[in-house]
Amino acid sequence: MMEIFINKRFNGPPNTGNGGYVAGLIAKEIGKCCEVKLVAPPPLEKKLLLKKSNENYELYDGETLVCIANTTTVDNDPCEFVSFSDALLGSKNGLSKFEPIHALPDCFVCGPNRKEGDGLRLFTGPQDLDSNPFEDDLVSTTWVPDKGLSSDGKHINSEYLWSAMDCPSGWSAHFGRHRNELEGQLVVLGKLAVEIIRVPKVEEKCIITAKYSDKSGRKILTNISMYSAEQELLANGNATWILIS
Repeated sequence: MMEIFINKRFNGPPNTGNGGYVAGLIAKEIGKCCEVKLVAPPPLEKKLLLKKSNENYELYDGETLVCIANTTTVDNDPCEFVSFSDALLGSKNGLSKFEPIHALPDCFVCGPNRKEGDGLRLFTGPQDLDSNPFEDDLVSTTWVPDKGLSSDGKHINSEYLWSAMDCPSGWSAHFGRHRNELEGQLVVLGKLAVEIIRVPKVEEKCIITAKYSDKSGRKILTNISMYSAEQELLANGNATWILIS
């Protein structure tokens, strides 16, 4: 058994751990490409226990099952690369559309209320806000991780890469072909799978791209990738989001 502790800084919804960050902590302990399913809201400021159970890993808050993880492979093709300048435009478009109506403005990853050096402030959007609403737009954002996200002062801790692969994938659903159905709806992370090829260096310019895949009932499927500015694929993944309202 291993202990996992989620500091209150790393929230998603209020009083709950950011799903990507929590999944990243679990993946770090597993040490392999894996998929993490969130079963219950991860509590903050509590000692949680990660247990090996047959082929799975299970995270518990006392008797409450919080997450289930298993090793996997990521089979979806990487999302398209865009330049750093184009990704900056995507970020600007995402912020302009969602800042006034952001459902979780204090989220560690995508909350506009978080300050530089505290939250990741990853705002994700398309190149054109007036694009065809019946097509799936590629969305993008930039990430230049600072030294506060590194334990060795050289490379970013992997849990922060997982964090950065979380919210941008969810934002892609609001620029997919079912965007009109999802307008004003809240989604939360259900599952996230990530394959890390290389973690970014401190202050390395990174590009995150994501694309809506499909919708089945309350489940929303998205794909996400991370690149260096030189077009090196750093990570690839996919997510399942759950429609709440």
